[in-house]
Amino acid sequence: MKLVRWLLPLLSLAAVLWFTWRDVREDRIGPGPLHSAHAAVAELRQGANCEACHRTGAGIDVDGCVRCHTPIGAQRQSGTGLHGHLEPQLLARCERCHGEHHGDQVPLLAPHAFARAGVDEPTAYDHADVDYRLTGVHVALRCDRCHPDAQAVMPPANGRFLGLRQQCTSCHEDVHRDAFGGDCNSCHGQKRPWREVPGFPHASFPLLQAHAAVRCDTCHAAGTERAVDAELAHPATVRTCLDCHADPHGATAASTALRLADTADCARCHDASKWSAARPDPARHASFGFALNGPHATAACAACHGDAAQAPRWRAAPPALAACAQCHAEPHGEPLLAAAVAAVGPADGCAGCHLDTDADFAAGRLSAEQHRWAGLPLVAPHAEVACAGCHRGALASDRFPGREMADCRACHVDVHGGQFERKAAYAQCTACHTTTHFAPPAFGLAAHAATAFPLTGAHAAVACQSCHRDDRTKGRVFAGTTAHCSDCHADVHRGAFDRPGLPRHVGDRTDCARCHDTAAFVPVVGDFAHATWTGHALVGAHTQLACAACHPPAPSPGPAPGPRLGPAAGRSCTACHQDPHAGQFATAGVVDCSKCHGEASWQELRFDHAATRFPLDSTHREVACAGCHRGYEQGGRTIVRYRPLGTACGDCHQLGAKAGR
Repeated sequence: MKLVRWLLPLLSLAAVLWFTWRDVREDRIGPGPLHSAHAAVAELRQGANCEACHRTGAGIDVDGCVRCHTPIGAQRQSGTGLHGHLEPQLLARCERCHGEHHGDQVPLLAPHAFARAGVDEPTAYDHADVDYRLTGVHVALRCDRCHPDAQAVMPPANGRFLGLRQQCTSCHEDVHRDAFGGDCNSCHGQKRPWREVPGFPHASFPLLQAHAAVRCDTCHAAGTERAVDAELAHPATVRTCLDCHADPHGATAASTALRLADTADCARCHDASKWSAARPDPARHASFGFALNGPHATAACAACHGDAAQAPRWRAAPPALAACAQCHAEPHGEPLLAAAVAAVGPADGCAGCHLDTDADFAAGRLSAEQHRWAGLPLVAPHAEVACAGCHRGALASDRFPGREMADCRACHVDVHGGQFERKAAYAQCTACHTTTHFAPPAFGLAAHAATAFPLTGAHAAVACQSCHRDDRTKGRVFAGTTAHCSDCHADVHRGAFDRPGLPRHVGDRTDCARCHDTAAFVPVVGDFAHATWTGHALVGAHTQLACAACHPPAPSPGPAPGPRLGPAAGRSCTACHQDPHAGQFATAGVVDCSKCHGEASWQELRFDHAATRFPLDSTHREVACAGCHRGYEQGGRTIVRYRPLGTACGDCHQLGAKAGR
């Protein structure tokens, strides 16, 4: 019993001694390898000075940590920074956030460290615990933009996050060379783009409207008396408009159409929002010498005075109201202008048909006589068309292109989509249509004969739309219409005559025309080469037969109704003809009639009896065929026996019978 009572303590002691022996043998000191940052410290390198970081029997020594990490110790003492705001239970337990003895596999700054310190998302940390508060564009920056060693395995000597100053010039270049001091934020702020300088005091000349968008160096060019440093040293007087902007309206200006007196007072018409937005009221405009009536009252200023995109319509003094041609291009051409002047007198010709009070220039009035003098008499059906039906478009060149009566395309859209543009014969619509109506066309068989596809045979009776079909984009298709039979007609032969080795041309004929004409699909043309197309030459009596004798009519496989010639029963004689010999001359089941009969006539025999088992001698040669080859009845018809017959005398003759029996 005493041995049992001491057994458990002895076993425990043995286990402790064994583990100690194993650690000593394997040179293992401590629970695991140090992180490379601590392993680089001389007094910790061999792992023999555990007391540098640990209190004997009490775990991590916080005082040991701050002996090396003095900036952190200062935060703990002063209650500042991230460590100075930690809860007491975290402040006394460094290992809660910083793991060690895992080598470099686990970072010293554990992933959960920020969360335990009260920062749920490190990238969104607002720096509330430190002196450097993030505002404006700095909030969106990544941590490593300012803390380049934030994720480094080996932190720098001064730490990953400490040592930065909240001063702009510590990170940014001072482009003003200290001319405005180091407080960049007072002028530039952190919320607006840097060049806008929203906080710059510009009280003597408020930067309002368009001036607020101008770059500083546009007005304050470096090296001039208006440079920023020069203005700060010796403030200049506030500028007027003409100090910065050229006068486009003065008597010496040559770049604009507007001439004004007292041009120094720009505020009469402009404000600082946008120069081109100035628009004097009608009364002021009339005082300039040009009253705004009709369309002139609603026209954009640039339409007459020009802008960066277009030149002014005139220069120097304003034109007279009636001098239309000084601003407006003459859209009608000399014939119409001469007709208008002859009918209503001068005034540039325009006033005879148009008034400046008309709401629209297109409301001009032109009599039929004036229109005829303009070179285009209004005859049917044009006499019934409204003016705007022909004279339309944004540009005068579109509305009045100088049309001629024969030039249909000047007014009418080409419904054929340019199909005839390259054909000189069809340059005008009147080549196919009359001048009084578009449909039906005047294009007949004679005109079609001049094309690449004359209408012959059955094609002459086909409606135009059967071959010229509508296309969604081009309308009815004429140019490029195929002339190949197979593009319009179904191939009833299913490609049988387009096999490799067959001729693609027969004379000058191709496609279906190799065998057929346009009068009708059947019969075929007279020079049909039966041997070439079918591999079966027709000789003798077969050349005189009608096609249907061997090719019985069959239903058409295509969309066209009606019968067609069907396939032949075969090439052997018995495929078409009944064998009168009931298979007596079949060889391996095949009967070759040509061995005995010619093809010109069935009665033309070329049978050689000498080649049989019974050559005819002089006596038998005189005997009629029927003397030996007698008929017998089979299936209601008489069959002449040729095979089998015996060759012995007794097979035909009886002993004692009279000769010939």
